[in-house]
Amino acid sequence: MSDVLLEVDDLRTCFTLPHGELRAVDGVSFRLEAGRTLGVVGESGSGKSVLARSIIGLLPAGFARRPAGRILFAGRDLRQVPESEMRRIRGREIAMIFQDPLTSLNPVMTIGRQIVQVLRQHTDLSAAQAKVRAVELLAEVGIPDPAQRVQEYAHRMSGGMRQRVVIAIALACNPRLLIADEPTTALDVTVQAQILDLLRHLQDRHRMAMILITHNLGVVAEMCDEVAVMYAGRMVEQASVANILGAPRMRYTQALLQSVPRLDSESHVRLPVIPGQPPNLIAPPLGCRFAPRCGHRLARCEKEAPSETDVGAGHRFSCWNPVEEAAHGR
Repeated sequence: MSDVLLEVDDLRTCFTLPHGELRAVDGVSFRLEAGRTLGVVGESGSGKSVLARSIIGLLPAGFARRPAGRILFAGRDLRQVPESEMRRIRGREIAMIFQDPLTSLNPVMTIGRQIVQVLRQHTDLSAAQAKVRAVELLAEVGIPDPAQRVQEYAHRMSGGMRQRVVIAIALACNPRLLIADEPTTALDVTVQAQILDLLRHLQDRHRMAMILITHNLGVVAEMCDEVAVMYAGRMVEQASVANILGAPRMRYTQALLQSVPRLDSESHVRLPVIPGQPPNLIAPPLGCRFAPRCGHRLARCEKEAPSETDVGAGHRFSCWNPVEEAAHGR
């Protein structure tokens, strides 16, 4: 029996804007097995958050066109599921941690009431049982004095505490898939480490699959099994963490890694930067979308979109002039 929990095939999500159609997610495909973590990395505007929202069906009404392609969750195409059923799946089987916990939490409801609301909607617990479970969940995510905290409002809590509350809500019904969109943004380094340790512990405990969206390649190295690199709405490279960090093939992946400070680098040396800006997704470049910013582009790169190359062991990339294996010391 296959252990694949989520399979996304040729997913396309477009937004209808006054100046044209913006292709935010354009032909994305990947698979995720139960208990595994997929890291999704790329610059702001590359389509990472839209990808996550497309999976769970939370796109802005009126602007977003219904996603094309397939989103198979436990063998069921979520695109064919009616909204009434999707409301049951969200929170119970698939949960999401959004970027800013302060905007994710209701400012006029106590923390406890928000957790109880999720439990009452997705489980058979009584109101009294849900209140007890809310306190237990806060304790599980490491919030001190949880019996008191359930009576507080989000604005009275620190950023780290609010993030733990959001995680508690997301995990209240033991989902099979957790999508974490920048779960450590704006947190100090110590709190970031605590949140990541918490997610890892809870994932191991519940054998939960996770999609971790982040800009932080250090977080990717620590948390993920596989990595998908997104650029301008497309996945340009997918591989294991070891291959992405140690042997990238796509030039954009290489450029991202080179822009990260290294402990063994000489001091006071300017970091390499990727020149230019990501392309306009209403009218993207004809060929490789990274070509206008790539110092290794060929004439072919500017005219023809690169096909996907599979080098084995789940390592796929799209580049006409890839980083050669010899460059990695192989």
